[in-house]
Amino acid sequence: MNESPVNDYDGIIADGSIRSGKTVSMSLSFVIWAQTSFTGENFIMSGKTIGSFRRNVIGPLKRMLVGRGYSYEDKRSENLLEISKDGITNYYYVFGGKDEASQDLVQGITAAGAFFDEVGLMPESFVNQATARCSVDGSKFWFNCNPEGPDHWFKKNWIDKAEEKNVLYLHFTMKDNLSLSERIRLRYEHQYSGVFYKRYIEGLWVLAEGLLFPYLAEEPSKYIYTEGEWAFSKLVMGIDFGGNGSKTTFVLTGYMNGYKEFKVLEEYGLPLTSTIGSEEICNAFIAFYRLAIEKYGRVDWIFPDSASTTMINSLRAVAIKNGLNARNIKGCRKNEIKDRPRFVDMLLTSGRLKFSAECTDVLKALSSLVWDEKKKDIPEDKNINNCNDWYDAFCYTFLDFIEFIDLRR
Repeated sequence: MNESPVNDYDGIIADGSIRSGKTVSMSLSFVIWAQTSFTGENFIMSGKTIGSFRRNVIGPLKRMLVGRGYSYEDKRSENLLEISKDGITNYYYVFGGKDEASQDLVQGITAAGAFFDEVGLMPESFVNQATARCSVDGSKFWFNCNPEGPDHWFKKNWIDKAEEKNVLYLHFTMKDNLSLSERIRLRYEHQYSGVFYKRYIEGLWVLAEGLLFPYLAEEPSKYIYTEGEWAFSKLVMGIDFGGNGSKTTFVLTGYMNGYKEFKVLEEYGLPLTSTIGSEEICNAFIAFYRLAIEKYGRVDWIFPDSASTTMINSLRAVAIKNGLNARNIKGCRKNEIKDRPRFVDMLLTSGRLKFSAECTDVLKALSSLVWDEKKKDIPEDKNINNCNDWYDAFCYTFLDFIEFIDLRR
């Protein structure tokens, strides 16, 4: 603000732990600054996707604005928020910065400021294009994010160069969020371990190295469930077709209590030989499908690797031939590869993911996965002991539902 002792900065960065209040405080402050500094100007607001930005930012922001005497018009077809107060109206255009092509979307606009929510998940090209559009005198950049690796482009080019770029840097922890009770704060702290704890709880930009899930290797029995009777809300099969020296794997996972608890129920892998073909894969699929129905009464969804469209069609054809449901077979809707380890770690450390004692290969795979030293933040893909095949098949059982799974529990 004009009366602020730091009003000569060109922007502000807020990083740190999850649930620390960064998004709430930054989004509201961005609008208050814009409305008191300009009139009739355009502003850029962005998240990784427009959908996530609407859910995480715009929804809460609308409620805060109304409570402070602002009015707004949400033009969803244009991805535009018109915000007004005391005769002053400004225009806030919403963009998604999910990949390199996103930079094309923001070209052409002239803006008086830009707000980036979770900037660490965006490509540098998009951020560079958006900041380049802020040519109105007095325009400023607003960034918030959770930490990634120390070699991340935003850490190296913005946080490490904050003084050079004339940007104010603030570090948040969960203790800065006064709406969190001590009980809830401790619950979040117990949901992460290792590199994820350092990043998402301590808010540190640290390197991912060594085993992904070291605690699985140290105490595997802790993650094995005892036998019992359960009511499953979803039964989902994941299939990785392998290839190039790896093997086809099948995993069945049961969802309990909606999308809150998970049990890895069954696994099956074809022998690793060069003679395995589509017919053998289809036969194994039918056998595994029938086993699941015999033991659990149904299979709700089957998600093979979406890259293998020919094999997916073959599975549908053989399912129909054998009188099984083929409409529930579709290629898995994959998300970012680097998002999966954090999600699995959260389920494991919170006690929401357990394995059958019979699923020794899946447990061994997750216990053996190591971080890739070159690509950073993704598992190494050497596929020793087929651990990547088992890991992928397991991941396919939940990737299509990841946005519905309640991680707040």
